[in-house]
Amino acid sequence: MTPHLCVVSALYHPNLGGLGRQAQLLTERLAADGVELFVLARRMTGTGAGAFAPGVPVTRVWTPFPGVHILEDRSLKNLAISVIFSLGCLALLVARRRRYQVVHFHGASVPLLLCLPVLKLLGKKVVAKVAAANLGTEAGSLGGRYGGLGDWLARLTRRVDAFVAISEEIRQGLLADGVAPEKIHRIANFVDPTLFHPPAPGEREAAKERRGYGGQTLVLWTGRLVDRKGVAHLLQAWAGLAPRFPEARLLLLGEGQLLGDLTELARRLGVAATVRFGGRVEDVAEWLRTADLFVLPSLQEGLPNALLEAMASGLPCVATRIGGVTDVVGEGGGALLVPPADPAALAAACGRLLGDPAERRTLGEAAAAEMRAAFGLEARVATYRRLYAEVASAPRGSGAGGGG
Repeated sequence: MTPHLCVVSALYHPNLGGLGRQAQLLTERLAADGVELFVLARRMTGTGAGAFAPGVPVTRVWTPFPGVHILEDRSLKNLAISVIFSLGCLALLVARRRRYQVVHFHGASVPLLLCLPVLKLLGKKVVAKVAAANLGTEAGSLGGRYGGLGDWLARLTRRVDAFVAISEEIRQGLLADGVAPEKIHRIANFVDPTLFHPPAPGEREAAKERRGYGGQTLVLWTGRLVDRKGVAHLLQAWAGLAPRFPEARLLLLGEGQLLGDLTELARRLGVAATVRFGGRVEDVAEWLRTADLFVLPSLQEGLPNALLEAMASGLPCVATRIGGVTDVVGEGGGALLVPPADPAALAAACGRLLGDPAERRTLGEAAAAEMRAAFGLEARVATYRRLYAEVASAPRGSGAGGGG
């Protein structure tokens, strides 16, 4: 039997990237299966309405700067937001301590670190999903940082009952931080096939006409405009592609502090006329069914949901050979892989697919088949239910099961 559950997810929203969307979809599906749960999330503005299941109780915790959605940069403002959110969550976790047995943190950063000691005093079990590798802000990348503080925080995280590592790189980081192997569960992210699926015959061309891209080849990127996403390298690659493919357009969907710098870079490279910065959108799935090619030029990722969603939508993809990307795709397996921070290689791979519609179609079909076979939502829901039950029934101080 699945224990009563509290889900802590600062970005619990379908419009704020993969981590928040994964938390929402998983939680709503668990609730639909009859699991007793509630969610603690950050109160934010400017996120768009989104669509939420009415049967899932969500408490929005106040923080300053509600219009700030990207917290991965290490700054005093972001630290203050995270600490205040964590303290608000902690007060609610104490007040509602009779309503749950297991707490699942989506992200293993400040909220986990601040709440963990009190949850252990309360006798609660804790599951933490690590969403990114090597950033120094989550479990698995704390050791050796911040003087002695990072090592102390790494020791603290060993009290977590079960970690979810979405990639092999993250699993290795947790091991390096001293987490016992039996506490680490390799559970990859999932894709909801009701949201992300290939377009129906004729749907792509009709959507391109409707959105102003009729007769053009649309190359798409989605994500946050931050350094580790490698968008500057994509623009540099595009500077070599745009003259060769005058009918092609590059659409960048997302928000972030680099918007001004990247807009200026596109202007200096002479490609501003063929590049559009579309901002954050609420209909990512529809844009994926509109595009012809998806590009992921990231320098660092955990396991990028943007890539999984593009592949599930039947899009051929060009991606950098990093982290979780190499866990799920290989050459010819729905994506062409190139070295990170290599605009020339990125341009060559994109040019190959822009010039060969048949190969684009073959790669896209292979990508969609791979996502259906290995990254479905239903299988992940069953895996998480087993994990929660194992964690709840395990004696104090023991890890739950094996590597997942």
